[in-house]
Amino acid sequence: MRAIVVDDEELACKQVKKMLQETGVFQTIKTYTDPEEARDDAPARTADAAFLDIEMPEIGGIDLAEALQAVNEKMQIVFITAYDDFAIQAFDLNAIDYLLKPVMKPRLEKTVARLLKNGETISRDTPAGETFGVDCFDSLKFYRISQEKKAYLPVKWRTSKARELYAYLLKEHGRFVSKEVLTDLFWPDAEPGKASTQLYSTIYQIRKLMEKMPFHHHIDKNDMGYSLNISDTPIDAEEWEKGLSELQPLGPTSYEHHLQLFRAYKNHYFAEYGYIWAEPERVRLSRLWMEHAFRLIEFLIQEKNYPEALNICQKVDKIEPADEKIMKYQILLYNKTGNVEGAIRVYEHYRETRNAMN
Repeated sequence: MRAIVVDDEELACKQVKKMLQETGVFQTIKTYTDPEEARDDAPARTADAAFLDIEMPEIGGIDLAEALQAVNEKMQIVFITAYDDFAIQAFDLNAIDYLLKPVMKPRLEKTVARLLKNGETISRDTPAGETFGVDCFDSLKFYRISQEKKAYLPVKWRTSKARELYAYLLKEHGRFVSKEVLTDLFWPDAEPGKASTQLYSTIYQIRKLMEKMPFHHHIDKNDMGYSLNISDTPIDAEEWEKGLSELQPLGPTSYEHHLQLFRAYKNHYFAEYGYIWAEPERVRLSRLWMEHAFRLIEFLIQEKNYPEALNICQKVDKIEPADEKIMKYQILLYNKTGNVEGAIRVYEHYRETRNAMN
C-alpha cells in the first residue's frame, strides 16, 4: 500500500510515518506539512490511504479528504485529531477510522489492519449479456437484466439524505451542481461550516455505496461543484420520454406500441418520497403522460373499444385520482357500456370532489 501523512506539525508527521513503516505494510509513505501541497501533488492523489490531521490552517483535513477523494474515490481516509468531538465527527463522515493524538502504536496497528481488510477489492466486471439500469418512476431502484429477466438490486442507503442527494444528482447527471446550491437545498438551516461537512459526509456515503454496486457510477468534483457520471446507464424516466417523442401517429398498427409506453409509466417521478425539488419534473412528466392517456382514450372511443378505454381511465385514476377529465370519460364510457351503476358511482365521487374543492 501507498500512504500519505498530512499534518502541519512536522514532528507529528515524522512520528506517524515511523510507526507506519514499522508495520511493514506500506511500500511508500510520503509526508506533507502543507495541505495545499498534498492536495496538488500527484503522488498524494494516487495514494491508497491518507492519514490527515483534521485541524490545519488554510485547508482542514475534512476539506483535504474531499479534494483527494474527488480524484481517487478508492482512497481510504484516517483522520487524526487531538479532540474527541472531531473524532466523533470523523465517524459521522464515514472515514475508515480516526486516531486521537498522541497516536499510540497498538491503536495505529488496529487502524492499519482495518485498512487492509477494507482495501480487499472485489471485481465488478459486468458478466457478458448483463445490463443495468435505474428506475425513478415511483421510487429509486437499480436493476439488472440478465437473459432477458429484470431483477432489482438490493440497496442499503446509510441515510435517507444520501438517497435523496443521489436522486437529485441523478436528475442533474452530467451537469455540475455547486456546493452552495446543494447545501442550500439539503441543509438550509445549518451553519455554512456544518452544512459543508454534512455535504462531504453524504457524498462520501454515496461514493462508498456506488463502489459496491455492479455498475460504474461515480461522482466527479471540480471547482464548481459535483456531477454524477452514470456511464450511459439507462434511466426509465428519460427512456420513457424519449420513446414518447419517437412514437408513430396513433392508429391501429401503432396502438400496441402506444399502449406499452402508457403502461411503462408506473407512477409519478419519485412519488414515494415527495421530494420538493422533484415537483417540477414530476408535474412535467405527469402532464405528458396524461395527455398521452387522453389521446389513447379518444382513439379507443372512436374505435368503439369501450372496455379498453375504461381500463386506461382506471389506470390513470389509480395514479392521478380525482382528475376531472378522467371522471367525465369514465361516466361517458360506463353509460356507453350500459353500466348505469358505475356511471352513478363515478358521478357521485366527482360531485363530492367538486364540493370539497369549493
